[in-house]
Amino acid sequence: MPGEEPHLLQTEKGPTLQWRGLSLYPPGDPIEYARRKARVFSPAPRSLVYVPSLGLGYGLSELLERLPGDCAILCIEAFQEIMAMALKGELPHDPRLLIVRTTDPAAAAAALKSLGGGRFRRVVELPLCAGYRLAPEVYADLRRALDSEISRYWHNRLTLIAMGSLQIRNLFSNVPLLADAADFASLSSPLPAVVCGAGPSLEQSLPLLRELRGRFVLIAADTALPTLMSAGCAPDVVVALEAQTANLQDFLSGWGAETCLACDISSHPMPPRLFSGRLFFFSSKFAALSIFDRMDKRGLLPLQFPALGSVGVAAVHAALRLTRGPVLLTGLDFSFPGLRTHTRGSPAHIAMLRAAGRCRPVGLDAYQGLAARSLVTMPDKHGNNVKTDRVLASYRDALKGEVEGEATRVADIGVEGLALGIRLQSPAETRRILLGAPLSSRRLVRADVTGHSLADVRAFLDEERELLVSAGEATRQLSIAPLELRALLRAVEHAWVHFPDEPDLDAPDASFLARVRVASAYYAERIERIESVL
Repeated sequence: MPGEEPHLLQTEKGPTLQWRGLSLYPPGDPIEYARRKARVFSPAPRSLVYVPSLGLGYGLSELLERLPGDCAILCIEAFQEIMAMALKGELPHDPRLLIVRTTDPAAAAAALKSLGGGRFRRVVELPLCAGYRLAPEVYADLRRALDSEISRYWHNRLTLIAMGSLQIRNLFSNVPLLADAADFASLSSPLPAVVCGAGPSLEQSLPLLRELRGRFVLIAADTALPTLMSAGCAPDVVVALEAQTANLQDFLSGWGAETCLACDISSHPMPPRLFSGRLFFFSSKFAALSIFDRMDKRGLLPLQFPALGSVGVAAVHAALRLTRGPVLLTGLDFSFPGLRTHTRGSPAHIAMLRAAGRCRPVGLDAYQGLAARSLVTMPDKHGNNVKTDRVLASYRDALKGEVEGEATRVADIGVEGLALGIRLQSPAETRRILLGAPLSSRRLVRADVTGHSLADVRAFLDEERELLVSAGEATRQLSIAPLELRALLRAVEHAWVHFPDEPDLDAPDASFLARVRVASAYYAERIERIESVL
């Protein structure tokens, strides 16, 4: 039928493209229209120029001529029909230009990564034709995916600058515990799992969890531990990620005699030392560092978890690995329902009660804390509005990614909070599912696997200390070949990954090398102190 395929319309000044009643370029001067838009465009440095719809490729060459050297162009075409028409013509070939045919936001984010996500500070949009009007929502979703990817990169980068050194220190402190701990991969359960965060919705689920306690494995984010203990629901597994001291108060109220701790190898070293014989490590590999590869070669690297950022999402990931049965979520609100931040009995709630007085009413701390945050309004689980912030919303999005493909066995039993994109389950349905599980006192099964020897741990620490000493000497004398120096700097990247600048390892400046030397000496001395007490 006429109009099903795009067709070229010849004009006095070049062809334009028409499809579905839309002309992608003005018929008066289609080529000059796109070229003029490209010539007047002036992106800021380190910008990714997003061109929605390829059209016939007009204006791309002119845009490349004006493009700063630290910018790049990502042109995305949603329609195969238009892409086929464009490929019949001459498109520019340049390493700064990437043309992609997709409607998938994840594919757009992957294309950005292939250009080097860390190169860019922002996304700027430049339509060179009207093709984006054929699917405005699709192109808007692709733009949001690009913005989110760049935002995620810089959020992670700033987190690494702030926390990278602490996480590496924690890693070295926790490595000796590998001789007595087990890998999280050795744990499993035949029962359904209930995952508890510390959101306000947790308290509504407690009566049902108490009633059916023996019929499921209970997995808790560390912040939810005090609330569960006060309710008489000691968790089977507590998950910890926090590298700072902030989560230590979560353990002040105690834990069950059979409670196990599953924690990141780079988490704060105090909680792991409280769970001798019931400690299970995993690794989130918070950065692509060669030290993790060396640990893996020696068999010391625990089961890898994605770098999820949220302990609640990590607990969900743990549950999905632990059991093949139903996984039920509660207390994962990722928002402030009723302008409450945490469930009653959590450390934040207890601290607020302790600080209350005649001139400081209960709730003032929560009010002041929320007033200092940049809040947004988003839909809750019942279609109403709830307050949250961008960080919590990003954790909710990470949770969606974790449960994707698991819709048949993951359900939300919390009654408040941000919509999680999974089915809501009523208390009656939850009771029916859990009553169908066997009543068991042995809720966790630990595989009989060989642990790590202290000799393996010592050998790894010796190797790391010698590597750091070699790096310190090399940066002082500069007597080795540039390629060897680059390889050595890469090998000890964990010592300088938190530096705020982005070094050129092919020609590192004196300031960077001096700081690497100091950092290498610090970590070498720290490892030596750790080895002295083994």
